[in-house]
Amino acid sequence: MQYSPIGVDKWDVDTPALCIDLPALDRNIARMASFLGDGPTRVRPHSKTHKCPTIAWKQLEAGAIGITCAKLGEAEAMASAGIKDILIANQVIGSTKIRRLIGLAADTRIMVAVEAAENARELSEAAVASGRTLRTLIEVDTGMGRCGVLPGEETIALARLMSSLPGLQLEGIMGYEGHAVMVPDGDARRATAHASMALLIQTRDDLLADGIPVPIVSAGGSGTYNITGRYPGVTEIQAGSYATMDARYATIIPEFEHALTLVAQVISVRGDKAVIDAGLKALTPEFGKQPVIQPTGWTMEKQSEEHSTLSRQDGPALKPGDKVELIPSHGCTTINLYDAYHVLDGGRVVALWPIAGRGKLQ
Repeated sequence: MQYSPIGVDKWDVDTPALCIDLPALDRNIARMASFLGDGPTRVRPHSKTHKCPTIAWKQLEAGAIGITCAKLGEAEAMASAGIKDILIANQVIGSTKIRRLIGLAADTRIMVAVEAAENARELSEAAVASGRTLRTLIEVDTGMGRCGVLPGEETIALARLMSSLPGLQLEGIMGYEGHAVMVPDGDARRATAHASMALLIQTRDDLLADGIPVPIVSAGGSGTYNITGRYPGVTEIQAGSYATMDARYATIIPEFEHALTLVAQVISVRGDKAVIDAGLKALTPEFGKQPVIQPTGWTMEKQSEEHSTLSRQDGPALKPGDKVELIPSHGCTTINLYDAYHVLDGGRVVALWPIAGRGKLQ
């Protein structure tokens, strides 16, 4: 007999179960939409966190101007769900991936980040051969030191080239102040983000002075949404984790609610130690921060592949068969381990939402 969790109480679901609280999710989406309103900066939510077309559609219905993806496979999953305006905030390199990208351009307004002249020429050749036009953004390194062309002359040179290449439509620039989003001190986070945005906006001004239009200036993450989202000249932010939240982000943007939790079962108890059925294959341990555990008074001691050991501090006694609820320290990588969300409303499962972008790493 096939198990169905629909209608089941949260504490009776089969475990481990990745859960999303529907009212909290809706409130988080509404909060971001309300913060930005109809102002000059809009949200293009990053789906690399939730990886779920149903959640992406909720964000679009709340006013998002499009969806951001990290990988081509995620973009394909979103496009298959009918989402038409997609930014791949990453470089798409090599003939195999470029063919897939051009295929998406047939029926979506796909847009891709570029940082190198050779890649721009390859994209141009593929677009011309297909008879399509490919939307592009130049990625600018604003201080994170990962991807992106340097501000100033390097960006201007690349923009001149891309503006001249057939088959490419240069829409503007993007930069990610990822080195700022997790800075604990609010003033230091603001200063770091402002320094990055100053570089990005100066680059925009340089391009405009060179006669190159820059309709899009894209940046930002959840940790800097209220900084970058108010910085003059930024047209869109790519925040993602705000919708689901996790234990690490709660220390940075506590105004958003925990919609994402993991329900696990106690399978063994020995003294003040309890072992649950959610190990590294069910819950990822990033950021050096433990998951938040309910009931309180228990901490995560260690993890192995299939088990996690909890240590009792001053919490209630647990016994085999009891359920615990955990808020992951990092939602993005934990979500990527699951095929579907158990959607909760009033403490009961009301739906299963496929995580269609799960594992779409190519």
